[in-house]
Amino acid sequence: MRLLLWNERRDFTFTPPSVDEGLETTHPLFRYYKLRRGVTLLVYGTQVRAVQFPSQEDCANADRVYLGGHIYTIPPEDAPVLAAAGFGAYLT
Repeated sequence: MRLLLWNERRDFTFTPPSVDEGLETTHPLFRYYKLRRGVTLLVYGTQVRAVQFPSQEDCANADRVYLGGHIYTIPPEDAPVLAAAGFGAYLT
């Protein structure tokens, strides 16, 4: 195991949030069935927007895109922006 020195760069692992959605039905058994869906984060400078179904135009206009359901290694410069927007719990 290698220790980090104080002046070394430390990258972060970021997993975008997800939501559990149920089916729109009146059958009583299906209310227990949930699907986990990823939430995509679009970063515009210091602004972060969470969308569930991003369009290609949204992704093209954003500075950074973090698609839900994926795990990302992000540089330390991006971590404060995500933490300030309320997504600090998803950084490790």
